[in-house]
Amino acid sequence: MQLQPPITLTRPDADRLTTLLAQDTGHVRHLLVERLEEELYRARVVEGGGAANLVTLGSRVSYRNLETGQEREVRVVLPEDARPGTASLSVLTPIGCSLIGLSQGDTFAWDDGRRRWRLQVLSVQRE
Repeated sequence: MQLQPPITLTRPDADRLTTLLAQDTGHVRHLLVERLEEELYRARVVEGGGAANLVTLGSRVSYRNLETGQEREVRVVLPEDARPGTASLSVLTPIGCSLIGLSQGDTFAWDDGRRRWRLQVLSVQRE
């Protein structure tokens, strides 16, 4: 397993993600819920807004998939704010979970058994 870059979450994001995870219905745990829990556990939480280049909920993030070379810009959001056909991306998707807490220039790798993800954050715009 590849060592992942450190991640930083703002206190508001950490609180929102903790609330999201607490809403689990008790059914069979979804792999991404477990993955998000792991990310939350290993994150450094900062009280302020964090660095300007930090991926937070609501950030517009440009990233490159290093496996395919494809570049994309998305807005990382909570599941209830994700809208099909838009650039909004739920934090409970493989890519959304991978991006939250990273900073510009960071690379994240993850293998879900079906697909290997290697993403590099190109830019972050916070609103």
